[in-house]
Amino acid sequence: MGKRTERLVNRLLMGKEKSEDFARASLPSNRWELFWDIFKGSFWKLVLVNLLILLFCLPLVLLVYYRDVVGKNYANIYPFAQGFGVGYQAPYTMQGFAESIAYNANMVVYLALPIVMFIAAVGISGGAYTIRNMVWTEGVFVSNDFWKGIKQNYRQILLISLIFSLVFYLTILSSSLARYNIASGAPNVWVYYVLEILSYVILVYYSLMTLHMITLSVTYELTTWQVIRNSFYVTLAFFPLSLFFGIVALIPFGFLLVSEQIPLLTFILVVVLLLMGFSFALLVWTNYSQWTFDKFINDMVPGAKKNRGIYEKYKAPSTEKTLSQYKAISRNSLNSRPIKPITDEEITLVELPQSFSREDLERLKASKTAMYEDNKKYIEEHKNDEKYQPTEEELKAQKESRARAKKVEQAKKILKRHEKYKK
Repeated sequence: MGKRTERLVNRLLMGKEKSEDFARASLPSNRWELFWDIFKGSFWKLVLVNLLILLFCLPLVLLVYYRDVVGKNYANIYPFAQGFGVGYQAPYTMQGFAESIAYNANMVVYLALPIVMFIAAVGISGGAYTIRNMVWTEGVFVSNDFWKGIKQNYRQILLISLIFSLVFYLTILSSSLARYNIASGAPNVWVYYVLEILSYVILVYYSLMTLHMITLSVTYELTTWQVIRNSFYVTLAFFPLSLFFGIVALIPFGFLLVSEQIPLLTFILVVVLLLMGFSFALLVWTNYSQWTFDKFINDMVPGAKKNRGIYEKYKAPSTEKTLSQYKAISRNSLNSRPIKPITDEEITLVELPQSFSREDLERLKASKTAMYEDNKKYIEEHKNDEKYQPTEEELKAQKESRARAKKVEQAKKILKRHEKYKK
């Protein structure tokens, strides 16, 4: 009973990958299997990570909720929502009135966005780092990994969050201003339609970039400029997929927006978000982004490991491939070049008698020379025979060996140059 309890505690704290009965062969073989494996096997860890993230993102959630309440209150108390003649004096014109209120509300409320981002960045940095370790199938001790992620990544995540808050603020203001001018009947109204559409396109693209920035920050040691540049290229290269997985990651939040008219459904979704909202989004996005890094970045990063958390299942090689590999291995310096067979009828080596003279030694030397020349002649005659030609595997190995030797020589030259500069 004691050993069973010890195993249970060890699995809860360190994860199943650190338990005694865990086998690497049980790892998933693709990203979809990896997602479900983490979701099922580390469910309560995801809940704990989500609660920690929510603790630091609570001011951000309250700010968004406050903006929603402000909009609804304005809708209830201003004249366009009431019957005229009940204490309200009709304004001169109602055209663009609601849009101007929305513009002013957005301009004032979202000024607090950078402030709440200071706090939210703490939870994002710790949560993103912990989820990354889960995707890499490393043993995760949530509190320890969360704190380590904050120490390592908070500054960069904070800068990323502040830049996003600025882009979000300007986008919302430009969109609200465009709506106001459209509703007010401004001339050249098509310009404001284009401005509103362009604002949201920029916001969507930069939001996907920001998600990539977060996972890049907790995966590689890069400067902020490198993070921004690489996230731009990765988002551009995989834009349709990034948009799809971004939508999938935010599905719980999207359901909450469309369920306002059904109180019971709203309550259920709020509970789900409290338990899994942020951690689910980070798990979906981190799992996807690690795939993009394997495709786009890891080949260019020295020492970077590809397909972390993915187990490549064993496939039995074909008989033909096995035989070719065996032949390649069995070839060596003795059977890769012509060697004349030993026969009694041809040139033989002179044997010395027990009592030999100088003439006997000269005959022995002459027979050795004749044997050497005969073998050399045989090699020249048969060196182009098919059985002595190198295989494709050998040619590839020789090419890799030369390339490796070239790199070693270059490294030696660089080291010598550095030593010279130090002196």
